[in-house]
Amino acid sequence: MKHIICLTFAVTTLSSPQSWTQRSSGDGPIRVVLPRSVETRSCRLEYLLAGAFGGYGGFARPKLDASEFEVETVHEGEAVERLKLILACSGYQIETMVFDSLPDLAGRTVHVDPKPLGTVRFRGVVRGLTLPQVKVLYVDVDYTPWWTCEFFRLPDCLRGSWKVASVELDTNSRFSVAIPNFAGDAVITSFKHPGWFAFRIRDQKTGNPLFELTPVAGSNSPSPGKITVADSYPGEQIFDAELPK
Repeated sequence: MKHIICLTFAVTTLSSPQSWTQRSSGDGPIRVVLPRSVETRSCRLEYLLAGAFGGYGGFARPKLDASEFEVETVHEGEAVERLKLILACSGYQIETMVFDSLPDLAGRTVHVDPKPLGTVRFRGVVRGLTLPQVKVLYVDVDYTPWWTCEFFRLPDCLRGSWKVASVELDTNSRFSVAIPNFAGDAVITSFKHPGWFAFRIRDQKTGNPLFELTPVAGSNSPSPGKITVADSYPGEQIFDAELPK
């Protein structure tokens, strides 16, 4: 089972008329380079750009046949002045990078060597399933990284979720799954809201949800409907199966 990890980098370049001229004359991208041992297809790189165009957020895809990502430094014809990056790779800690000003071309390559992230065991039982178990059902575990809103400093922040695990539901409607130990991640835990996990039963072919799994309040679910990030999950969590709304 793979997971995700976090490191923090800050890159700041002092502005001067000469350095600004050099930056303005080059539109080379920011390159984030990973070791070849890291499977880049399991990574996601999210960014937020700022400049005369305002703010713009998006995702970068890994380059084909290369262990790197590229992020644009010119958007809508305007130079990027500042940017923030989040790199999340399955099985590794998250990397965050902050550029308070755009570096010269020679400083636009960042080599990242992420550290492994451990897992924690989570056990659950589902009650109220209305489908006859004539086929194998799987529980998907999604993680909502609410801390990224604080990192990007976005007051109105609608966060998507990351699928971090999937496990077969047994004939007794029970499951046991290893999920990322985000509570051991220094970057995530440095923010006020480390995020939470949601559990769903999905059609594995279409990805459509068949049931939303609502946790019954208890030690693993102090907030209604949420399983918060923790370094352990004692006992067996009870879930109620509800049809998607």
